[in-house]
Amino acid sequence: MVKAHFDDIRQTILDELDKATEKIVVAVYWFTNQTLFQKLMTKVSGGLKVELIIHNDYINNREAGLNFQNFIDNGGHFYFSDTYNPMHNKFCVIDGKTLINGSYNWTYYAEDRNRENILLIKDEKETIDAFITEFDRLKSLTEKVEKIRPLTKFEVDEFNLLRARDYLANDIVFQAKATGNKEIIESAFQIAPDNIEVQKIAFALDLTKKWKLKHSIGSSLKYDKYLVIVPKDTMLPVSKSEIVQTSEDNQRSSTSTIHFGENPKASRNKQFAEMTITGIPPKPAGQAKLKYHFTIDIYGNLKMEKFSLDTGRRQIINKKITGLIEEVTE
Repeated sequence: MVKAHFDDIRQTILDELDKATEKIVVAVYWFTNQTLFQKLMTKVSGGLKVELIIHNDYINNREAGLNFQNFIDNGGHFYFSDTYNPMHNKFCVIDGKTLINGSYNWTYYAEDRNRENILLIKDEKETIDAFITEFDRLKSLTEKVEKIRPLTKFEVDEFNLLRARDYLANDIVFQAKATGNKEIIESAFQIAPDNIEVQKIAFALDLTKKWKLKHSIGSSLKYDKYLVIVPKDTMLPVSKSEIVQTSEDNQRSSTSTIHFGENPKASRNKQFAEMTITGIPPKPAGQAKLKYHFTIDIYGNLKMEKFSLDTGRRQIINKKITGLIEEVTE
């Protein structure tokens, strides 16, 4: 019997784990879901043999993560894969008779954000035996762990094969959503401070305070015109882009001033930065293009990028603009 599952995957796995009476083997790259972990702990406490292989990186191995040391201390068999022999499977075999295999990591992010799948396979002895053999081979490439040393946040990029920093930040956001624990959101932002998308997701899920921009922010143009890049009252975090073009034939550089305010004349708004791009390829007026890309996070950190779409040459300026944002109270 083979059945595909695309929804309620965690519950499907829990239901099958409930049926285990002898042995469970699990090989998943990332494992952060507390509900699935507690199910394994229950089975270990009940005297079943439970073997687990996961990858040794900061997503799996951190102080605030799952207590795999407790799993070991209670009789679980635990193995880390490493950078030299990275294990990227996602499968589980129950009592040698049931196989769960697919794209699904045992994480909050996989459950609540990604579109994932598993195949639930029963009574297919040849296939299931092949996975049991593969599990034993994977074990042979590792060493059984008896004592875990959690990685620190300064080691977050160690063994970082799959952008662990960004994945973990997203996973914490969805853990906060699943558990109602908003206090952990801050740790997600600290782990991936440059990933504005993590903050956007948390904002959309109503897990953060609400902040907005008190004044428009924009760039000067020729003849003292003012291009608004991030409008007044924009909710944070935000990313905004605008494309401009050269105003003269064979223009080789572009200098602009950055302001906040609402006046259509740039000079009548408050200037707080200047940006210059050189090395623009000589072209007729209007054909060489430049792009502004501004991001503002919920802490009032403004990152301004201006770059040539022809050469990629760019300037980046970071400014703290906490005086230009205000909290929105409902």
